[in-house]
Amino acid sequence: MKIVLVTVDGKKTEPKGVISATLTQTAEVACDSLSVKFVGEKVLDEIERVYAYQNDKLIFNGYCDCQRVTADENGFETYIYARSSACLLVDNDAFAYTYNRPSAQSLFMTYAKELGFVSKLPDICTFKKYEVSSGSSLYGAINSLVSTITGNSIRINADNEIFMLKPSENVINLNNNRIISAKSTINRSEPISAVHYKKEFSYLYDCHTYSKLAVDLGFSRKRYVNLVSLPSWQRNYKISKMLKDSFKDYKRLEIKMNGYFDEELFQRFNYSSSIGDFKDYLLYEKVYCVDKNGEKTRLILKKNIDISEVNYVD
Repeated sequence: MKIVLVTVDGKKTEPKGVISATLTQTAEVACDSLSVKFVGEKVLDEIERVYAYQNDKLIFNGYCDCQRVTADENGFETYIYARSSACLLVDNDAFAYTYNRPSAQSLFMTYAKELGFVSKLPDICTFKKYEVSSGSSLYGAINSLVSTITGNSIRINADNEIFMLKPSENVINLNNNRIISAKSTINRSEPISAVHYKKEFSYLYDCHTYSKLAVDLGFSRKRYVNLVSLPSWQRNYKISKMLKDSFKDYKRLEIKMNGYFDEELFQRFNYSSSIGDFKDYLLYEKVYCVDKNGEKTRLILKKNIDISEVNYVD
């Protein structure tokens, strides 16, 4: 991994004495993060921008959040922590406004274009009113509309492109890699079996959504929620997301491998080993580390599950 640092006055430097570097990318987390530790003979000026390359491909483009220097008899050890350029959308508030029939593109033009981002979002819109409330971030203003309509979050890559993160159409065999270890976890502590909620002007929880999969697997966790304050077109999304999110960590696979792993988040994989056969798992997180022991990547994959939702009203 090649690291390039840019100071507040525009000077570029490539640290040579890198002790360790870790790049973390997580699905549905707005910002990637990069931490770097290196030694040198002098103290660097204040760092503003941080870039990382793998074989000349830009894999991280961000801003320095923390710069720490330690001095001892061996010289200066510098630690840098940076977040990807998505932090510009996370750290800035969106102005509150109620839109009439907005699209993802119109929100992009309003909230993100002037910051240098490029839209790769599909043609998504609603024919209802959409409210951006006070205190919402620029990221949240766009992401909330996209996720409410499609069920998918937005993501920003190293080229400042905003796109919709969704499961890949193809499935790749993960066995074709230099795998060091694999760990499987089944977590039955979270999945919800049913959600009960109110209709407008109702005093009763007379609307119901349950997961047929949860019932078949023997789960029995119910939730009661009041969604009267939400517009009607957002209620079904809220309930569906609550059920689906409860299954996110139900089946999880952790893979450690040598080298850098180039596949993108939400790529679907199959994997077989002595601990079992794992079909259709989504790549949720990549942690790429470089240190004295070489280059390694840790992958977190989660089962791509159809929870089989059923809706009914009393």
